[in-house]
Order: sequence, then C-alpha cells, then structure tokens
Amino acid sequence: MNVFNEKIFTIIWFWLVFLTINNLKSVLLTILRSNFRQFNYTYIANYLDLYSKKERFKKHLLVKRFIFDYLSADGILILRLISENISDLLTSEVINELWNEYKKISNLSPTNREKYQRLKEIDQTSPDITKNIHDRHLFR
Repeated sequence: MNVFNEKIFTIIWFWLVFLTINNLKSVLLTILRSNFRQFNYTYIANYLDLYSKKERFKKHLLVKRFIFDYLSADGILILRLISENISDLLTSEVINELWNEYKKISNLSPTNREKYQRLKEIDQTSPDITKNIHDRHLFR
C-alpha cells in the first residue's frame, strides 16, 4: 500500500510542477504583451482589419489614439481574455463596436463631447427618459 501511495504522490508532484511552469509562462507572456505597445497595436489593428476590409486601419493616427488612449492596457487585456476564452468573432465584433463608438466621440467638439457623455449616462439609467431627451435634442 505504501508503494502505491508513493507512485500517486509522485504523479501529483509532477503534475503540480507542470502546472507551475505553465502558469509562469502565461504570466511572463501577459507581462510582455502588456509592456510592449507594438504587440497591443498589432493585435487590435489586425482585429479591426479583419472586421472591415473597406478601411485601412494601420496607418491612421486615430487608431493609435483609440488603442493607447481609449482602450489602454486594461481594455486590451480584457479583449485578449475575451478572445482566448470565448471566440475571435465575438472579440472582433466588440472591437468594432468600440471603434465605432470612439469615432463618434472623437469627431465631437469638447463641449458636445460632454453633452454626449451626459446623454450616455442618462441612457444607461432610464431608457424612457433618454428617448424624450433624444427627441428634444433632434428638434432643436
């Protein structure tokens, strides 16, 4: 019985060593990806390019602002987690929606941007009030 337990614990020990090595590799890879801006830029630009071939995203300054200012490192990390755990198609759709929202915001003047943010906040709290506000805003 003692020999059997020794074999089981040896297998468990090797399994734990294997898991530790894989976790360390994953942590180092995540740190490298988050610290080098070029990796983040190519990652998001490829998804933008994948979703819409009509626009060429890689040469726009607006895309760099979108990636580094709007999404920043935490947004890109979340998108990577979505990509790894759910699907690339969903990640592409999320990035495209974020891109469209960013294009709307970036084309606004600073005063209109504040109004737009207030409307978005109200939109999240109560959809009925938002419809009235949007209707009033359209008729002005």
